[in-house]
Order: sequence, then C-alpha cells, then structure tokens
Amino acid sequence: MKYFRNCVLFFLVASVFSCQSLKENTIGELATESFFQTTADLDAAVTAAYRRLVMDAWGGLANTNCWTVLFGGDDISCSRIAEYYDFDVFRATSSNPRTKSSSWNIPYGCILDANSVISNWERVSGDETFIKSRASEAYFLRAWSYFWLVRVFGEIPMPLSTVVDYEIPLSSIAEVYQSIISDLEFAIANLPAQRGNYEGRPCRMSAKALLSQVYLTMAGWPLNDTGKYALAAKEAKDVIDSKQYVLLEDFNDLWLDANDNNAEVVWSIQYCSMLDCGLPVRCTFIGLNAQPDEEGGWNQFYCENGFYNRFPDNYRKECTFLTEFFDRQFWEESKRTETRYINYKDSKINPYPFYKKYVDGYCPWLPTWREDSDHMGGRDMNYLRYAEVLLIYAEAQCMAEGSPNAMAYECINEVRKRANKGVADDLTPGLNQSAFRNEVIDERGWEFAGEYCRWFDLIRTEKVGEMNSPDKKEENDPIPTNDPGDKSRWHAPIPDTEVVLNPNLQK
Repeated sequence: MKYFRNCVLFFLVASVFSCQSLKENTIGELATESFFQTTADLDAAVTAAYRRLVMDAWGGLANTNCWTVLFGGDDISCSRIAEYYDFDVFRATSSNPRTKSSSWNIPYGCILDANSVISNWERVSGDETFIKSRASEAYFLRAWSYFWLVRVFGEIPMPLSTVVDYEIPLSSIAEVYQSIISDLEFAIANLPAQRGNYEGRPCRMSAKALLSQVYLTMAGWPLNDTGKYALAAKEAKDVIDSKQYVLLEDFNDLWLDANDNNAEVVWSIQYCSMLDCGLPVRCTFIGLNAQPDEEGGWNQFYCENGFYNRFPDNYRKECTFLTEFFDRQFWEESKRTETRYINYKDSKINPYPFYKKYVDGYCPWLPTWREDSDHMGGRDMNYLRYAEVLLIYAEAQCMAEGSPNAMAYECINEVRKRANKGVADDLTPGLNQSAFRNEVIDERGWEFAGEYCRWFDLIRTEKVGEMNSPDKKEENDPIPTNDPGDKSRWHAPIPDTEVVLNPNLQK
C-alpha cells in the first residue's frame, strides 16, 4: 500500500527524554535498531503513536474531515463541500480525498508506530511495570485505530508487525475484531488501574470501556454475534462499578473550551493550540468550521432538520444546537457596538440548526474568545465519555437478558435526568426488550448528536434506511440519490490510490 510503501519509520522523540504530557513539544529523529533500550526510548516511541492522531490539523483526524464518513447519519449534513455531501446522499466513491486523509492515513499511521512499539518493547530495560504499562498504550491505540477502520471500511488490510507487505490481503471483519479484542485484553491486564491525573493516556477502565463498545458493535451488523451483548454489559458494568467517572452535573459544561479532561472523559484525543504549544496539533472542527455564514462561518457541518425536530425539547437540546445566528457583519459594521440575531429558519443560505458544542472560545463576541484563532485551537476530541458507558450497559444488558433490569433503567434515567437539567425524566417502567432498546438508541442519538456515534449506531442496528427514509426528512434535508438501505453502501470504499498499488485490496 502506498501509505506503508512510502513511509520511513520516524519516531517523534521528545526533546528531553521524559514525556510527562502528550502535548509536549517533540522533534523527529530516525528510529534505529538500537533505539529501544531505555524506558525513555519507549516513552518517546509511544508518544509518537499518539502524535499520529493529531499531527495534521488541516487534513487529519483533527479536521472536520473526521466527519466525512459519518455524513450518512441523520444527525449531520453538509451541502457546501461535495466530498462530504457524497456520503450524505450515499454516492461516495473511492476517489474521495477526504476519506483517505482522516479515516485511512491517520489511523494507519498510528498503527505503524504502535506496531513498532509492540514489536520491540520487550527489549527495553527498566521497571517492568512501567514498561508493560507504556507498551499497553500502544496496544490500546492500535485497537482503537483498527476499530475505527473496520467500522468505516469493513474488510481491511491488517498489518500487525513492522514487516512491510506490499501485497497484503484484506482481513475479514471477524479477524480484525479478534485482533482488537486481543490488544484490549493485553491493555486491560497491564494499564494502570486508576485514571490518575488525566492527560490523554488510557487506564484500565478506558480499555474496558472501549472493549464494551467493541462488543456492542460486534453484536450488531455485520457480524450479528449476539453473544457479545453479555460481554459488553460486563465490561461496561466494571467501568461503572469502578466509580472513576461521573456525569458532569451540567450538560453544557462538557462543551466549554476550558473544560477539557473533565471527570466524564473516559478517553480523548489531545490537541493543543499554536498559542500554547507552538505545534500543528490543533483541532479544526471548531469555531468557524461549525458556524453559519451569518456568523462568518464556513458551514462545514450542521444538523438535519428532521433530526432536530424529533429531538426532545429539553435543556440538552438548548445546549446542543445553535438556532439564533449572531449577525457578525452587522456587528462589525457597527464597530462592535450593536448586535442582531437571525433565526435559523430565516437564513437565506443555510436554514439548518448548527451545533453549539464546538464554538465556545472561538467566537470573538463571546467573553471566552481566544485571540490566537477562531477556527484552530486546542479543544480535545472527547471520543469516549461516561454517558456512553451508561448507555452501553443499558442496551447490552437488556439485549443479553431479554428485558431491562433495574440497573439498566438507572443508567438511562441518569442520562435523561441531566438532559432535563436535573429534573427526573424517567422512562416508563416495564418496557419490553424491543421498546427499551429503541429508547436507548434514541437516547444515544440525542446525547451524542454531532459527535462520533450516530452513523455507527445506525449501521449496527440496521436502521440506516429507516432513518434516511422520506418520512424522516424535512425541507432542505439531503435526499439520498442511492438506496440508503443498500448495505453495500454502509462501508466506505477503500481509497483508489491504495487499490492501484495493491490490487489485493479490491473488493
């Protein structure tokens, strides 16, 4: 494959051999056979794998391109950028450059560095507990990367060593998941038990939470391995029982720029603004990227009207969506002395609700504005938070045992209560398996709207066609040009540049 063929192994070795933070300055030095000798070498090599996830603010995972392959979900849309819209209307092709930049190159780059650590960590001399702990982070990162890839593309090549195979075949979906499970089991056995002073490194419960997500996904399409529901419930329950995480009392606090690494974050990908770190590890799914024209924004993603109108009218909806657009031009013309707002329904360009989650700190009319940039900053990508663990347990337990138990109700009701600003909004007791599961899937949609869950939920529950049907669409929503119920379109095509170099990747 082109990505492996052209890649010379570089480690981003810390300028001083102690990586106390994943946001520290690092420089690149060529890895040699003698590199893996000390714990400092190992620490720097593991940091290199993390850096793969954040090193390209313009075209990598930190960019709005991370949503490219998720636009088939009913929670996000974009008509302005053709490569996004192609996924929105189910006509994506293998030549889509934004698919490759974020969902192929970045995870495979992380795998490349993780494989080097995994192949060499046993040569390192020093404290055995520390060595296994750091090595386990590489196993965790490789598992996460393959989990993203297999959900996006289905069958994929799966290199597990540093040996480059230019004719590597596709591995089956089941084979990829087996490798993911094995990596996470190693991580669970060797990562620190406690979260500690969180700076983006996983602990044992982070790995268990990710494994619960993996098992829940395996229980649905395309594997439909329903025996995994019980395993998903077990892993999620272990995380809940550990009491290491809590739901933040106020849903809005999750989206404050100053509130990264809060007590709800189970695992996040760490970014750092140029002002703070002087490095190109900024995220660009914030600020202008997430704002409408009226606010001077770039309209790179927003919400479908059908999804917004189905969303329960509660505090969470208020915190999630931007429906009154700040008239930035009027404000600038008044020399920033007068303000005016425009309701989204009256927008002549984008009559959609936008996401409020990603704008704090990046609007000059807000008191939290950071002057270093209004579209590139240090907002972390909170991939997995405690609310999801609660909902994984609720769904998985119900599906495993045939009906929800008391704890399953407690988990979903805890999420619903926060959504209602602390006022109880309990589900009707006594729901059967199907009704309860549907409530959980809906709750996941509302809780994680505009994040990284909805599309994958629709795939595993085989609801893609249903949620993209005409009766779910409203005025201005994208109308699929191909059948959204066609499962052959649920996985993105492997980039054509990779297939040209290795025909074994052709499906």
